[in-house]
Amino acid sequence: MSRPSRNVSFATVEGLEALMRIGNPVTVAGKETREILHRVTIVERPLERFVFVPERRNDAFAQMAEALWVMAGRNDVEWLSRYLPRAADFSNDGGSTWRGAYGPRLRRWHGSVDQFEHVRRLLHEDPSSRRAVMNLFDPAIDLAADDDIPCNNWLSWILRDGHLHLAVAVRSNDAVWGFSGANAFEWSLLHECMAHWLGAKVGRQTWLATSFHVYEQHWPRAERIVRSFQGLSPYDFGLDTPRFTTPWEAFSNVLEEWFEVEASICADPEAPLPVCAATADPLLASWLGAIRVRWGGLAWPESRLRSELAALPATDAAAAVWEHQCRACPERLEALTHPRLAAYFAAAAASAPPSDQFKRAMKSLHARKDRAYGAAWKRRGELVSVLPNIARKVDRLQVVLDRGSEPGEEAALDTALDLYVYTTKYRLLLAEREPPSGLLPADAPTPLSDHEANFDALVDADDFHTLDVDPAPSIRIVVDIFERLWPLASDSENLPAVIKLVNDLRDAARSSLAAIAAGQPRDVSAFVADEAARSVAVEGEP
Repeated sequence: MSRPSRNVSFATVEGLEALMRIGNPVTVAGKETREILHRVTIVERPLERFVFVPERRNDAFAQMAEALWVMAGRNDVEWLSRYLPRAADFSNDGGSTWRGAYGPRLRRWHGSVDQFEHVRRLLHEDPSSRRAVMNLFDPAIDLAADDDIPCNNWLSWILRDGHLHLAVAVRSNDAVWGFSGANAFEWSLLHECMAHWLGAKVGRQTWLATSFHVYEQHWPRAERIVRSFQGLSPYDFGLDTPRFTTPWEAFSNVLEEWFEVEASICADPEAPLPVCAATADPLLASWLGAIRVRWGGLAWPESRLRSELAALPATDAAAAVWEHQCRACPERLEALTHPRLAAYFAAAAASAPPSDQFKRAMKSLHARKDRAYGAAWKRRGELVSVLPNIARKVDRLQVVLDRGSEPGEEAALDTALDLYVYTTKYRLLLAEREPPSGLLPADAPTPLSDHEANFDALVDADDFHTLDVDPAPSIRIVVDIFERLWPLASDSENLPAVIKLVNDLRDAARSSLAAIAAGQPRDVSAFVADEAARSVAVEGEP
């Protein structure tokens, strides 16, 4: 019997930890994975549905949108793509529909059977029934298909002691994009709706995945997710979780109305939410309020966004919105006034590893300089622009090594930071000349060296924890690697060797930076505080 997980946040972390620890290497369709066969996951509190794991960085707006899209029986990609841009990648007809979408199979099986109504009526008439099953895999069409096949295949419901329990059978469950990204959230909504229509309490969810896996491209991310989780969520701080209250008889009409209100929000986020059946349902209304901030936040000035965030009621959806909106600008939390929300975010910040703040400051430094100087760092190529920048930083660290002192007017921490930034940017530049390598996801924005998001992804994947405060060994490696690197640069025939050396140089630069930072905690704190203040100033510009 598997040990139950409290909620989806715990289940996400525990599943990824198990995969990275005991998952078997398996190549499927040419892609490397780590896999556990017949993984059983039990979620005790399915209604604690929002994922609050720092490095998971999930999109709560996409989860809300996709869940209701499924509940409405839809399969159109155009609407979903506004929240999930990669939706078209999973379509087999050029991007207009998902052939394997769950919605039509649940609401119009073979064009006629509404499985929601079938299960609701069956359990209403016979609460002890063991026949309450919803099918998602359709042999008539799926056995002959070679793509876009449902991963979740079977939903089984059973009502016992006033609690409605749900079992989910999954043939193939991606721990990152599948389970924690969409499936647990959407089935938690259906679970809550079905329990309400039956007058029951929400029981457990039990998942059986034939193949529970994580792809190689997500291995570094999986490690970061596991390390980042401190066992905290807003559900520990007394936040409201608005309940679904719409009766079955009105459900289809209310859902249609919800999508109409959503369309009006997209067209004009300034308009207040209308008084209607969709906003009379506490859960549906809270999600509309969240989505209003999502669309309004694209146009509102910073001061307006902060005031709208502060006006959100203290719900789990609001906590998810705050978490999403504060990733790039944690200073927005200064506008948070609700005591329960404030208590959660204060506790989360206090438990965050110090390197998280250091990484955030480093990314802020890069973004600020990148926006100021653009492509100047690479304008005249590797020999004239890129390598001289790196050479200056290597030589200054050599001074630290030789004299045991700061390299002239520039602090050792600043030199190490710049070297790490330049080697990271150089690695992105080289990646533009090599075949797909797994350095970044296939959908990473291009050119790779022109986008801050790609730099941020490489920083996020690095570990700056160290117990070593002596940078000398790492600096010696930096100097040695650079001496071997610069004669080979810009030679296309030596590209694999150059990439290998730049990877090694970047890793040595990271080690040097980590050691210098560990020995200069006050300078690190000043750097983090300075970048936070600069971020506030930039965000406040009109």
